[in-house]
Amino acid sequence: MKKKILITGVAGYIGSSLNNYLYKKEKVYSLDKENPNKWTKFKKKFFFKCNLLNKKKLEKIIEKLKPDLIIHLAGKSTVNEKIPYQKYFLNNVITMRNLLSVMKKYKIDKIIYSSTAAVYNKKNNFIGENDKLNPISNYGKSKLKAERLLRKNKNLDFIILRFFNVSSSIPNPLIGEFHKPETHLIPTLIHKTLEKKKINIFGNNYKTSDGTCMRDYVHIIDICRAIIFSKNYLFKKKNKKIILNIGNGKAISIKQIINELKNNFKLNLKIKYIGRRKGDSPFLVCNINKAKKIIKWKPIYSKIIRILKDEVKWSKYLIKSNNKRLFIK
Repeated sequence: MKKKILITGVAGYIGSSLNNYLYKKEKVYSLDKENPNKWTKFKKKFFFKCNLLNKKKLEKIIEKLKPDLIIHLAGKSTVNEKIPYQKYFLNNVITMRNLLSVMKKYKIDKIIYSSTAAVYNKKNNFIGENDKLNPISNYGKSKLKAERLLRKNKNLDFIILRFFNVSSSIPNPLIGEFHKPETHLIPTLIHKTLEKKKINIFGNNYKTSDGTCMRDYVHIIDICRAIIFSKNYLFKKKNKKIILNIGNGKAISIKQIINELKNNFKLNLKIKYIGRRKGDSPFLVCNINKAKKIIKWKPIYSKIIRILKDEVKWSKYLIKSNNKRLFIK
């Protein structure tokens, strides 16, 4: 008998990608405060439009569905220090509080939560799950508070997945990143270059090998696989409370990515280096040994060439189909 799974945030990047993986294989229900984009494959009768701040409506949905597992992907994920903390608090902390309250009321005891590398303290080495937590961005602070709310619930089985830099697109069916606005490096580099626009890079004087920030980029397919492996683990094991880093486990700098695009894709990037952006860490790369050991997951699609190739395909589709991407100036 198929388990009932509820995905929150199905209109978002990870939610829509994951839903495309699962909707034919599992009994998947989905929820979002916005309607999914046209490229999201989902069964309309299994979609519920609901803002998680609306606790009464959420209660009605959970009471009706009684899911075996909730995959909680909804929240405000744009890293932008111009956005007031209160917005992050409402969309990441209060929504978690509402969800946990409703889960407790209807005895839903399994949840997978998408957290972030932004909860960690700065470190010039590979980050493990037990390293110091000291978020410097409003986004990271709100996600850590949401984690702590979840960890207080002794009757829940949970896996918290701390995602590093999620990137690229699923080639078939084609689906990818479409934030409003888009702030992530790889889609910004590729999309703006295809449109022959100038690209601002925040800082080239960090204490790294080439002066630019170094990150851990993981393909969206590997992210979906990590969630599916976590789902399978929770249905097999009981009384589990686990935190896992999900990334590539390899560092690559902004300049290295620019060179990959120039050398392998023959793109003419118009780069301008400007001042540092508040909240950016010079080095943010994870140790993924725990995920390998516990849920038996490892990235297999996250070589940088594959990430860039699939993002080029996605960006070209958006441009051809006249789906305008917005970027922060």
